[in-house]
Amino acid sequence: MLNCIIVEDEPLMRRLIEEYISKIPFLHLVATARNPVIASAILQTEAVDLIFLDIKMPQMSGIDFLQQHSVFQQVIFITAYPEYALQGFELNVTDYLMKPVTFERFYKACEKAKAKISGTATVKNNREQPGYIYVRCNNCLEKIALADILYVEAMLNYVQIVTAKQKYIVYSSLKAVNESLPDNAFLKIHKSYIVALAHITTISASQVKIAGRLLPISRRSQQALRQHLATVQQHNNNP
Repeated sequence: MLNCIIVEDEPLMRRLIEEYISKIPFLHLVATARNPVIASAILQTEAVDLIFLDIKMPQMSGIDFLQQHSVFQQVIFITAYPEYALQGFELNVTDYLMKPVTFERFYKACEKAKAKISGTATVKNNREQPGYIYVRCNNCLEKIALADILYVEAMLNYVQIVTAKQKYIVYSSLKAVNESLPDNAFLKIHKSYIVALAHITTISASQVKIAGRLLPISRRSQQALRQHLATVQQHNNNP
């Protein structure tokens, strides 16, 4: 299921796109917005995979919106103006639909977005929301606060991102997850584990304890963990 939003200032066109979305089983409409300013606020709070975006709108154009924001979602332009097609594809949009849009053409564009999303990385971050990562699991895009993550564990062909409330099963490598996490808050302590440094409660020569779980430390990581502890102690001694 792909979470999507509509950004369109014309009410009739918004309703038509809503109707088209309702006919496609793999789409779920999260919200609609009459301009990019409202859309930006929605993207701050909702996990979104796909944006249906008009170009000429009040306050800000769809082109300006993509140029000024960190948008990692798939974007399908729906517009009455063919002259912006080149700019659209330079911005790497998924498709460019001309009004009036037939359902067949709309469906084809959505299939293209679905294929692209299926082939992209399952862990993403957004520089406009540095306190979160987005992960794809159970066919949904989940937004996880970095502060909630206790540790990440590598399994056979997936990883578990463990928070105090739940576990997220993500079909990704531990390396990909590690690259999406800030170095000052997380440390890879073993070939199978990344830990949130703030949640470590106990440290021994070969293990750390987080939320009652003992996790192994590799010899290579022991020095990095000692350096982190020394930095924290120095900071505490020099407030």
